[in-house]
Amino acid sequence: MPFLPTSARKRRRLLFVAALVLVAGGVAAGIAAVPNTTPGSGAPTTNEGPAQLADNTNVKLTRSDRAAIDNLLAKFVPAAVKRKSATLAWSLAGPELKASTTLSDWKKGTSPVPYYPVKETTFTGWPTMDVERNSVVLSLLVHPTKGHESLGDYTFAVEAIRSRHGWLVNRLYTIAINHPVRGNQHEIGPADFGAQSQGRQAPPKQPSLSRTWFLPVLFGLVAALAAPFLIGGFFLVRGRRRRRRLAAGQFPGMPSRR
Repeated sequence: MPFLPTSARKRRRLLFVAALVLVAGGVAAGIAAVPNTTPGSGAPTTNEGPAQLADNTNVKLTRSDRAAIDNLLAKFVPAAVKRKSATLAWSLAGPELKASTTLSDWKKGTSPVPYYPVKETTFTGWPTMDVERNSVVLSLLVHPTKGHESLGDYTFAVEAIRSRHGWLVNRLYTIAINHPVRGNQHEIGPADFGAQSQGRQAPPKQPSLSRTWFLPVLFGLVAALAAPFLIGGFFLVRGRRRRRRLAAGQFPGMPSRR
């Protein structure tokens, strides 16, 4: 082969170095390809800057917009949440509430808006969670009517959006329930289903595999791939050496070709 050095020692060194490079490259590629399933600590790795609060926006809710949303809630909540008028609720609903339902479904009681016997008839003073140019996300606390106190107080998240003809309710879903417990209130919200509270035992970790288990398998695969090259190189060097010795007459009983 013209690209191999003429010296037998250099060829052996070249094959040995090539085999080492092949094995090292295979090991590195295999380790990089194995995913690390060990859960992270959750600590920030860089300076992420100040925390962004939900109500920290540059858009201010005007007094007229707040009054318009007050009027919207006074109509929509009794009509949709209390199920007084499906037709009125449908006319005041945004595209997300109407996306997978029809007016006929709402009239049958099938609505994405949760049912709740709301005691209030007017809704003012609600805090905002996010204010955009044409949308407002607010928190609405309501109480049950007499005879339904066991349900507790509900807190809804409501998204109101601006349309051509005024404001519409685009979303309404429950974010917290305050259950009465012997004169006190016990609140159930997203934190009860997501975050782990203090003082409770952490759930057992799922077993995870480290990257070291794959090393024996990887070495076997690399060895299987490198074996043909090593064997072929060995016989190539041996054959060239044998041909030189035959040409020099170095085998016993064979005359020299000089």
